[in-house]
Amino acid sequence: MRQAEVQSLFLRDFDTLYPKLTFRAIRRFPGRIQGLYRMALRVAFGRSGAELDLLCIPLTDGHPQEVQRIIERLHERGVEQVAQAGIEAVPTLVAPYFGDESRALCREAGVAYFDLAGNAGIDLPTLFLDISGKTNRHVRKKVIQAPFDGKAERVVRRLLLDTERRWSMRDLAAAADISLGMASMVTSSLADEGLVKKSRTGLEVSAPGALLDAWAERYDLRRSIFRTYRSWEDVERLEERIGRMHDSLGDRYALTLWSGARQLLGDNHKTAYVSLYWTGPVDDLVQRVNLNPDAGKTYVFVFRPYDESILWEAQETPAQLRIAHPLQLYLDLGSGDEEELALAQRVRERLLPW
Repeated sequence: MRQAEVQSLFLRDFDTLYPKLTFRAIRRFPGRIQGLYRMALRVAFGRSGAELDLLCIPLTDGHPQEVQRIIERLHERGVEQVAQAGIEAVPTLVAPYFGDESRALCREAGVAYFDLAGNAGIDLPTLFLDISGKTNRHVRKKVIQAPFDGKAERVVRRLLLDTERRWSMRDLAAAADISLGMASMVTSSLADEGLVKKSRTGLEVSAPGALLDAWAERYDLRRSIFRTYRSWEDVERLEERIGRMHDSLGDRYALTLWSGARQLLGDNHKTAYVSLYWTGPVDDLVQRVNLNPDAGKTYVFVFRPYDESILWEAQETPAQLRIAHPLQLYLDLGSGDEEELALAQRVRERLLPW
């Protein structure tokens, strides 16, 4: 389940799932101006009416591995000051379902949790909430995980970047820069799901659209750690500056999200931020582009790609701006909110063949 769907269902069904809690207000955070948080949900508890801001982070699933990863990111960043003065705030994970292990991880880390089954937990000095025993209402067909984890993901990327090719296992391993054994293991898993065909004459993608769908269900942009900066220049001037630095920045960067889609789609939609991947020292980019951590009118989100394959086959515009490949744009946007998900569909319809 995508993050946007989790968030939408959580808001739609909140009163039904948690009848003893009272919804007061919601504050959405456009883009990623509040880091990991997508919204602050103000709720009141019980007869006392004590109010609390839930700083919500939607997850595609509530598996312990995913929960632990997000908790580690929260500890790195600390709690952003997004709640209004006088109202207590708590980081809150929202997922289709949290099992016992995931709930225990949240409690130990001091993080609240709510799931779409109706389970919830908050453990603060001033407030304790424990709702449990609700069964998973959103059981779906199990999505294979191994082909989309770690470097194994490179196989899927390489296959989708060249869907017409019939691959030998040795050539595929070399193109993906992984071991022959890993290539064989990943493609066998994909073949078991009917997404590729393996034979003595080679391997070919049998269902590229379904393969992309399966990958998108597992993909999470937050695997790439990002930092937020600001610039006093508007978006257009800032992108022009980056384009003029074509030779010095080289292949160390690529625009993504709205920034990349706007360039490739020729979209005039205005945003107040720029998003890009950057593989070099972040201080180098900050100095070259004149970014500021605290002040400026344009937000700049700088992502450190979790794997070098993210920048494979980046495209270049006539203005000498490097843009992440449409495949990567689709994955990144599809990992976002409802607006970004809608833009992801436009990217897929216009720039991808399946």
